[in-house]
Amino acid sequence: MGRILLLLAAVFSFSVMPAEAAEPPSLEIYGNLPSIRSLAISPSGERVVFLRDDGEREYAAAFDFKKNEMIGGVNTSDIKAHDIYFVSEDYVILFVSETEYKPGYRSEYEFTTAFSWNVETDEVKELLRYEDELHPGQTGLGYIVGRMKDEDYVFMPAFIGLPNPDLDLLKVRLESGVSVSSESGTYHTRDWIVDENGNVVAREEFDDKANLYSIFFYVNGRPVKIYEEETAIPDKSLVGVKPDGSALIVDVTLADTDRDALVALTPNGKFSERLYARPDAEVESVLSDFNRVVYGVRYSGLKPSYEFFDPALERQIASAQATFPDASVRLTDWTDDFETMVLRVEGGAAPPAYYLYRPSQHQISHAGSIYEGLGADQVGSVNIMKFKARDGVQISSILTLPPGGAVKGGYPTVILPHGGPASYDSVGFDWLAQYFASRGYAVVQPNFRGSWGFGESFKEAGHGQWGRGVMQHDVTDAADAAIKAGVADPERMCIVGASYGGYAALAGGAFTPDLYQCVAAFAPVTDLPRMIFDEGLERGRRSWVVDYWTKVIGDVNKERDRLEDISPANHAEAFKAPVLLIHGNDDTVVPYRQSRIMEGALKGADKDVELVKVKGGDHWLSTSEMRLETLRALGGFVDSHIGQ
Repeated sequence: MGRILLLLAAVFSFSVMPAEAAEPPSLEIYGNLPSIRSLAISPSGERVVFLRDDGEREYAAAFDFKKNEMIGGVNTSDIKAHDIYFVSEDYVILFVSETEYKPGYRSEYEFTTAFSWNVETDEVKELLRYEDELHPGQTGLGYIVGRMKDEDYVFMPAFIGLPNPDLDLLKVRLESGVSVSSESGTYHTRDWIVDENGNVVAREEFDDKANLYSIFFYVNGRPVKIYEEETAIPDKSLVGVKPDGSALIVDVTLADTDRDALVALTPNGKFSERLYARPDAEVESVLSDFNRVVYGVRYSGLKPSYEFFDPALERQIASAQATFPDASVRLTDWTDDFETMVLRVEGGAAPPAYYLYRPSQHQISHAGSIYEGLGADQVGSVNIMKFKARDGVQISSILTLPPGGAVKGGYPTVILPHGGPASYDSVGFDWLAQYFASRGYAVVQPNFRGSWGFGESFKEAGHGQWGRGVMQHDVTDAADAAIKAGVADPERMCIVGASYGGYAALAGGAFTPDLYQCVAAFAPVTDLPRMIFDEGLERGRRSWVVDYWTKVIGDVNKERDRLEDISPANHAEAFKAPVLLIHGNDDTVVPYRQSRIMEGALKGADKDVELVKVKGGDHWLSTSEMRLETLRALGGFVDSHIGQ
C-alpha cells in the first residue's frame, strides 16, 4: 500500500412512434463516475466532503459553509475510492481499494484500507499501515465500527498474528494511523460493537467448520455468550444496540411475515420484541450512528420507505419524500442532532442530485448534481411495470423509456436482468439503463424470482431454478410482457446483464435463442460446476460460501449433470444471436476465465462472438476508465444490431 500512500497528495484547485427527444448527452456523462458521490456532512453541519470526478481527474473535496469556500482536496485518480465520511469535525475517512496479488496466495484479492484526512491541516495518514502483526492478504481491512466521544480515536477490526490470525478490535489514533490498544477476538469473530467511551458492548462470531453462530455480550469487560445457533449459513446478523442501551439489535427473518426484520436481543439471550418489522417489506438498511446506536431503518421497495424510534424524525422524512413524489428519496447522512440531513433524490423527472434538508427551517436546498451536464429533458422516464408470469406469479419490473417517450410501442428494447441474484432493481437513476434510454431504447429490468426484497419465499423460489427454471422464465416473460404491452419491438431486442445478470443474458441466448437479436454479458458466470469448484478451492470445501451456492444453484456432487445442462458454455451450438463478452482481468468475484470458457465454446461452434478484456478491470467497474471502456464496447455492439 505504499504506492497508494504516495498517490494521496493534496491537489486542490477547484402509434409506434417514440416522442422526439433532446440531443442525447455524450457517452462520457454516463461512462464517467458520477460528478459527485458519497456526499457527507460534518457532525455540526458546517462542512461537507464528497468524491468528485470532473471528467479529467478524480479527487476528494471539502467545503466549509462558514468560510464559503473549498478548504482542501486529495487526489484519488490512481486508486479506487469507494466512500468518504466524517468521523469528527476535522477528520474524514477515505475508504479505498486496489487489486493485489501476494506470493503464496492462490489468486488476486481486493485489498481495502482507510485513510484519515484532517481537513484543517490537509494531512493524510493510512490507518494501521504500521501495525507490525497485521496479517497479510486479508480482505475487509479499513472498516470502522466505532469512534471515541470528543477524542480523535476510532475502532477497527483487523486480523492480527501469524500463521493463525484472530480478528481483534484495534483502537486507532487518527492523527498517526497507529493503534494504541486492542481487544482480543478469535479467528471466528466477524463483528464488534463498541460504545463512545471505548467499552466493548458485543461481539459476533461464526465458526465455519463447526457451523456455530454466536453472540457475546460484554459484562464488566468480559464476554458472555448469550446466543448460539447451529447453522451452515448464518441467517442472523448483529446490527446495533437500542438507543437506551437495554438490548442488542439483530437482523432476522421472521417466519410469520416471511421478511427480514430487526428484533431486540436482551443481555440474558432472549429475543424480546420486534422493533422494525413489516409484512410487505424487508429491512434493507439500518440507520445508526458510528457506535451502532440504531435510530431507524430504510425498508425495501420499488421506492424506499422509513421507520424511526423517534416519531418526529419519521414525520420529517415523510415530509421530504412528499416534496419529491415521483422520485426515490434516500437519507444518506445527517448531523449529530439531525438538524441537517443529506438526501439523495433520483428516479423522478429531474436529474439525480444531493439535497440538504433542514427540517426545523422547512428548507430543502440543492447541494450538487450527481451527473453534471445532464438536463431535465435528457432524463429517461422511470416507470414501474408489473406483469403476471406464465404461472400466475406477479413480477415487478422497472421500465425506463427514452426522454419524452410514451408507452406507445416500437422501441428497440434492452432486457437488463440484475446481478446478485439476491438483489433487486428499484426506482432510481441506473446509469446503464439511462444511457440506453438516451439513445432511444426502452429498458426492462425484471425482479425475477430469486431477487431479494420481496420476501424470503420469493427469494427461495429461485433456488435451484437457474437457466431453465422460473428465474429465467421470469426474465423471458418480462420480454414477452413488454412486447404484449406494445412497448418493445420484437424484432429489435437485446438482452444485457452483468455478473448473475450476465449469466441470465447468456442463458437467454442459449435457451430462448429466437427471442433476442443480440446478447451481451459483463463478468458472467458461464460454467457453474467450475464456479462452485473454484469457490471451494479458494475458501475451503466446508465454507459457508460453498454451502450458500449449493443451496442457491445446486449440489455439484449430486447434480453435476443438471448444473452442466444449465451452463451456457455447454450450449454454444444453440446460440443464434451475436454475443459480446466483457470481463475485467482483475475480477476477484467472477474469474476472467469464465468468459474465456464461453468465448472458446462459441468459437468452437462457429458462432459470432467477441471478448473484450478490460485491462485492470474489477467486478464493480470502480473507475471511470473501466466504465468508459465497457460502455463504448457495449453501446456500439447494441447499436450495430438493434439500433435506429
